[in-house]
Amino acid sequence: MYSVAVIGQSPTAHIAALACRVAGFTETKQFAVLNESSADENAVHCLPASASRIINALSPSNIESIGLCPDREQVRLGRSAYLLSELPLGNFYLERYGAPLVNCTRKELIELLAQHEAFDPSPAKKSLQEIEADYELAILCDATQVEKPVQEDSVGGFDIYTANVAEEHLLRNANVTWMGKGQVILQRSSQSQTHYTFITHSQLPFEEAHWHGSLAPAFANKNFTQTFDPQRHAIAEHFQDGRRAYIGDACYAPQPNLLESQNSGMEDAWVLSRMMENYEEDIGDGLREYERFRRPRALRVAKASQQRLTSLTQKSTNSRFWGYVGQALSTRFLPEIAMQKQDWFHQHNVIKGFR
Repeated sequence: MYSVAVIGQSPTAHIAALACRVAGFTETKQFAVLNESSADENAVHCLPASASRIINALSPSNIESIGLCPDREQVRLGRSAYLLSELPLGNFYLERYGAPLVNCTRKELIELLAQHEAFDPSPAKKSLQEIEADYELAILCDATQVEKPVQEDSVGGFDIYTANVAEEHLLRNANVTWMGKGQVILQRSSQSQTHYTFITHSQLPFEEAHWHGSLAPAFANKNFTQTFDPQRHAIAEHFQDGRRAYIGDACYAPQPNLLESQNSGMEDAWVLSRMMENYEEDIGDGLREYERFRRPRALRVAKASQQRLTSLTQKSTNSRFWGYVGQALSTRFLPEIAMQKQDWFHQHNVIKGFR
């Protein structure tokens, strides 16, 4: 077994350190990020079965102990709050996918995962080069550690805003997608707050008057976070380079419109630790196998997310109308087919596939 340095203090980084320890890499040390993190500790993490399963396999406490398990997923029209479609979550989701879907804050998730001896919350500041000189493998987990390739033909992006509100919302137990005119608001609740993600075409401002009155507290607390251009956030060509492995944000950008996909780095961490264990005598072979399994998954998730973003932010009135009709018909009259279309994502079980 060789020595391993995990770089980062995100939830994905903690999972990487825990998974490496479980795989037998006892000389694993987790270092805090080299650059100060500006991540919002109150940001919501919407953990699908593919992620909550890994957390519950590695964490001393179950994720359900700190999070909220919503019982339904809804799509509502932004101005009237008319219920366009609904699918069950809660126990139905748990029985279908074998693990729960859980909402919690970033702070709560990190506090749950950081209870392991490999992590020193205040290590001496070292450069990546200094760390790599002391360890045989470095696992990079944060976006600041590697430059992502961009495409030259970018045609524009989306402005992303977030709001975290301490409120007793009537739809607290639902994951809600609010549909507007070329805009969308995602609503998720943790145990302590209701979290909103506002997505709009750049240069198309949100107007509160066009949205249901129940969203007023969210508008009052709305803050700009980033401009996201899906054409400029390509998947990294390689997830490893011999003595470095890249997971999660270090090799692909989080998709703001598909919150459940933002924890895909946990899947990376588990598969990487299994490949390291399988090829413990040859780091290079293990890293190449990790990349072979994980890059296609990242590409598929990104493609599905971009298609969903296009669908949610249609500017054309006619396109929106037929989109609404399609959503209503598919979930109310053909719910099983609607569920099957998302099974590929939620049923993904890296623990079963890579033990």
